[in-house]
Amino acid sequence: MANRDTSSQAPLEDNIERVDPPQVADNGVPDRCLSFVIRSDWGHFRRIDRTVTKQTYRIPPRTTVAGLLAAIAGVRRDGYYEVFAPDVSAMAITLIQPLRTITQPTLGLGTHPGETMADAGGTGQKTMKVKFPDSTDNRQIHSYELLVDPAYRIDVAVEDERFYSVLKHRLERGTSFYPPSMGLSEFLAWIEPATESGQVEFLVESVDQSETVAVDSAVPNGVTEIVPQAGVTYDVERVPGYMEAHDGGRRTTGFVDYAVSDGPLELKPDSTTPVSVGGHVVTFE
Repeated sequence: MANRDTSSQAPLEDNIERVDPPQVADNGVPDRCLSFVIRSDWGHFRRIDRTVTKQTYRIPPRTTVAGLLAAIAGVRRDGYYEVFAPDVSAMAITLIQPLRTITQPTLGLGTHPGETMADAGGTGQKTMKVKFPDSTDNRQIHSYELLVDPAYRIDVAVEDERFYSVLKHRLERGTSFYPPSMGLSEFLAWIEPATESGQVEFLVESVDQSETVAVDSAVPNGVTEIVPQAGVTYDVERVPGYMEAHDGGRRTTGFVDYAVSDGPLELKPDSTTPVSVGGHVVTFE
């Protein structure tokens, strides 16, 4: 697990070297990126189209990874949405090992405001009234779909100089401002280098696209370009891709359709642009 480092905030300080950030081209491909692997014993990325059953996405949504990176860098909750806007950021997500899920039942207090909530205090008009779950009421059972031993490689580039400098500094030293987690705060995660050399920053290089290309990462918005292969299956998940602050909260402004497989997918590029990051072939979004 990354050592917690609170000595340096996201704003640059004397001990953090300022570095030139990468530039993201019109096709969404950066010239450089930061790469690392994140692992945990458990993971859960709740699907936004499910309410009663707590099903999980197979890969972390782009918005979730953005929040994870902001936590490592030490950026406040609503302070990083524009850093990961479509035109100034790029991200690739790769499964490190085949995924396995289990269903875990849990008991919890109900939160329906008209049924299972108690209140105390004043009238709520001129004096404060506090509502809270009634701890004497019957518990409700909910089933969570959990990922077992999830591991992902993340390749990321942002044009924000301050954010990129701080993130690079922390990844190189194995530190984090807030503890990273795999979806839920209970599922603490740890960060590893993407290669044995411990290198964090990589050049992004083009690959030959005259024939089909074997892509290691999940394929964003390119399902129609996947070439069918015998014995190779993949799932397609629509996940939140971008967010913005709105009325004191936040809202999703865009989605990404990811094709996810346990192994490489053959791609005949058209709208997508496969590239090589240290010999690892990915497609950025």
